[in-house]
Amino acid sequence: MDTASLYWLQSILVAFLLTCSIFILAHPYLSARKYPVFFVLMAVPFFVQMYLNFTPLLFVTLALNSLLLVKFTEKPYTVYYIPMGYIINCVILNLITFAGNLFWDISIQELNANPLLLTVYEICAIAVSFPVLYLVRRLFRKYLIGILEKMGRKLLLFIALTLLLCAFMLFTMASFFDHVEITHREFFLMVASLVLYFLFTFSMILIVLHTVRKGYEARKKVEYLENLNEYTRNLEMVYNNLRSFRHDYINIMASLAAYIDERKYEELGDFFYEHILPMQKNLSQKNDALNHLLHVQILELKSILYTKLLLAVNQDIEVNIDIPDEIDSVHMDTVDLTRMLGIYLDNAIEACLETERPVLNFHLGKVGQDVVFILSNSFIDRGLSVTQMHKKDVTTKGDGHGLGLHIVSELLSRYDNIFHETLMEDGLFIQQVRIS
Repeated sequence: MDTASLYWLQSILVAFLLTCSIFILAHPYLSARKYPVFFVLMAVPFFVQMYLNFTPLLFVTLALNSLLLVKFTEKPYTVYYIPMGYIINCVILNLITFAGNLFWDISIQELNANPLLLTVYEICAIAVSFPVLYLVRRLFRKYLIGILEKMGRKLLLFIALTLLLCAFMLFTMASFFDHVEITHREFFLMVASLVLYFLFTFSMILIVLHTVRKGYEARKKVEYLENLNEYTRNLEMVYNNLRSFRHDYINIMASLAAYIDERKYEELGDFFYEHILPMQKNLSQKNDALNHLLHVQILELKSILYTKLLLAVNQDIEVNIDIPDEIDSVHMDTVDLTRMLGIYLDNAIEACLETERPVLNFHLGKVGQDVVFILSNSFIDRGLSVTQMHKKDVTTKGDGHGLGLHIVSELLSRYDNIFHETLMEDGLFIQQVRIS
């Protein structure tokens, strides 16, 4: 077999191995018709790289395919899958090659010149790498995805670049001896160097991720304490309002008695409708808010709801609250949950206050095992579509606004178990979120 044919065979075998790795790591986020695209986009550049002996093309090929995988899956953390699969397969293949050299004295030159041996080695690499990659996938999704989903883009890209450089360095180190005869000891040192470099790189990445996780947990505790403090302040405010009302109650009764004693019934009616009835309505709404929130057992959720809904009541917004079910757990990070609801409720209150009759309706309940939030509010339609509202910097409020709904869209895109819909119907702006 001539050199070009051998290069094609090697390229096809490596591209097939990496395509299988993508399937194991990215399934089920990638449709079946996408895999041939990756196979072709890796096989052709690999052949060009070997034929022209242009090593940097490997880095470009892995990087472009990684970005394409992110586009297809819409999961930013999948940028790690291709370089990670290449690194693991590279290490496994070199270990198998070392075993062949040690036990059967097959040199790298003999391997590269024999199509049958190349195919057998690749099949062995596939057989070993599949369970390893499946284990990596399980560990990745169990321990790391939660961190990666909350990670900033700069750090995400930094780690991806580190993996790509590791893949490039492993290839460079391994291919250095492709045309040089080496002893078993030298072969062992080369493979040991590959393994140690691989372990060092992954250890550094895990340390970085562990640090990020600790920082996130610390930030989460701060958020929890802030929510607890806010909830405590709200309870103190309610208590002070009740004390004030008890004091005012005596004065109100005295005023009523004076009107009745002097038989000023017309003035009594005016006093009642102007002062007492509005007070009763306000107190009734506040009590309704407290009563409904008794069904919410999650402190962070209860705190954000009470804070925002009480704010709406105090600004003379007609607030209707419906929480018929006991809510003791939500399959969403509590920090993300409070951020989402905080933005939605702030937007709803602002939009309400622009209308002649401000109305805010909030429903929180269960449908089977799913938790459903429905928030609707009166608003003035300024001609923006729902799609436009979720774009960054698109707003009708002026400079400094337009980030809220975009932030929520980015936040919800990290979750596979959340369905979200925005509607505009009958003069109401509606946000529906279903968490399964």
